[in-house]
Amino acid sequence: MKRIIRKYGPPIFHCINDFGQGSLAALIPFFITNFGLNYYQSAFIIFCNTVVASIAQPILGYAADRWRVPWFIPVGFSVTLVSISAIAIATSYEMILALSLLAGVGAALFHPEAALLVNRTQSHELGNAMGRFAVGGSAGFALGPLLAGGVYVFGGQFLWVFTIIALLGVLLYLYAFMGEGEADTADTADTGNRESHSKVLSTATNDWASFGKLLFVIASRSILFSVLAIFIPILYITVINGEASASSLALTAYFAMGAVLTYMGGALSDRLGFLKTVRLGNLIFLPSVLVFIFVSNIWGFFGAMIPMAFGVFSQYGPITVLGQKYLAKNAGFASGITLGLGITLGGLVAPYIGHLADIYDVQTALMTLIPVGVIGLLMSFWLKEPK
Repeated sequence: MKRIIRKYGPPIFHCINDFGQGSLAALIPFFITNFGLNYYQSAFIIFCNTVVASIAQPILGYAADRWRVPWFIPVGFSVTLVSISAIAIATSYEMILALSLLAGVGAALFHPEAALLVNRTQSHELGNAMGRFAVGGSAGFALGPLLAGGVYVFGGQFLWVFTIIALLGVLLYLYAFMGEGEADTADTADTGNRESHSKVLSTATNDWASFGKLLFVIASRSILFSVLAIFIPILYITVINGEASASSLALTAYFAMGAVLTYMGGALSDRLGFLKTVRLGNLIFLPSVLVFIFVSNIWGFFGAMIPMAFGVFSQYGPITVLGQKYLAKNAGFASGITLGLGITLGGLVAPYIGHLADIYDVQTALMTLIPVGVIGLLMSFWLKEPK
């Protein structure tokens, strides 16, 4: 039983951590209604969640390269989920911002060490393994809004369910990884795999030029991911004229598609190659997001969401692997960038998109995603497939 949990531990814990990350965007309509926020203020909540994580995750990834810190995994997802729960007792906008920031600290602790664990233990099928890990996060993003939607029925106190999930995750971690000489999660691979990995690492090189180009692709995907996560519930309410209580279900549908499409992207990258999968995602995204933004009926809304979601989520695993391959000697640092900034960087620009929505409207503001997607596509064609 422990062996199975160790094998699937990274995606399970990724799911638990991203319960909290995914729920925050679904709570935006709740904040708007209960605290009288505008779009800029609402998006700034996501900014606070991402700004610390964006700075800290590369640093923590570098630390994970030098020292194995497996306890970052349970501490990280616990801080994230308990912070989301504490929003139930928030009495001001400033307190929500502080708790959102603290949740970002938890995510920063979690991601680099968890992603590096995948690299150390699943190198024989890295595309699929990273796909499974990414699916765990996408599943968490899908289920988080579904749980967070309970606040529209039961009130803010319902958020304490996230603390219960964190506690269950910690217990699972202790059961699987802290028994009889198994305290270090990196020891989940057998001795032969570890020795092989050490030999590969000793001869590995870093391609900083390619990684620098990859940063533009990472930034592009991150902006697409974060901005859509924030504005899908708002678009559902303002354009489709849906109920606020159902807006979190629209976000859940988006992330549920993402969970499936993330895994497809990982499997596809093992067949087509990592760069070809990233390019395909951007090519499909650009026309579908135009339809999604301007369609005015619910069938077109969810129909266009499918190819749009493929464009965003299919790139997640391949980008992470590309980063680790370009920086083969510093895979932890690369993971902190690709997994960390790949989720959080977009939140840094979200307030500006919200400001445009306040001045004009949501649809006009979301048109900024078109040039962002074009930049990601063009930069992906400038990259070469790593050896």
